[in-house]
Amino acid sequence: MNFTTPAEWLELLQQINQEILTDPDFTDGNLAELVTPPQRQAGWLGALGATEAEMLQLEKRLQTNLPPSYRTFLLVSNGFGPMEQLIWRLRPAQEVDWLVNTDADLVALWEKDVTSIPSVPDEDYFRYDDTQIAGQARGEYFRGLLMISDWGDAGFWALNPAVQQAGEWEAWYFANWLPGAIRYRSFTELVQDSFAGYKEIRNG
Repeated sequence: MNFTTPAEWLELLQQINQEILTDPDFTDGNLAELVTPPQRQAGWLGALGATEAEMLQLEKRLQTNLPPSYRTFLLVSNGFGPMEQLIWRLRPAQEVDWLVNTDADLVALWEKDVTSIPSVPDEDYFRYDDTQIAGQARGEYFRGLLMISDWGDAGFWALNPAVQQAGEWEAWYFANWLPGAIRYRSFTELVQDSFAGYKEIRNG
């Protein structure tokens, strides 16, 4: 299910917020510096939601309409983080940009690496369950990715407008320990799975 209402996003972000702010790793452990003093004082890892004017300005700059779940997220919290141990900050609308603009050398390197590799066939590509081949991605999509997070611990999140389902953009989780990316059908699914994985590691 994709979140398209502010209430849905606020509930999930409050759960993430509670987990992070009570996690010993983030309170006084090796990840404590990722939570800023203002965040600790406020008890909130997010920010004021973006205004509709700010969202329209972002979409005008990107020259595209954002997918509903991600757009609603920014309206609820214009940036958020840390999200988990590896993804430290989701960018506010003012910093969201195409990957080719923020990491052009990386895109060029990836494209060079995949020129001799056949594109992933549909029967393998469109798997978003446990049968997905970890790290499998299509190199022809790299240049069109939207960078929505900072680099964290050797990883980041991006959205792929080249693959859409019901208006939602495919979401990619990059990490240096993957040959490509873990892919999700939407931003909502990426956040939900990331949170579930974080809780499993914390409580395991």
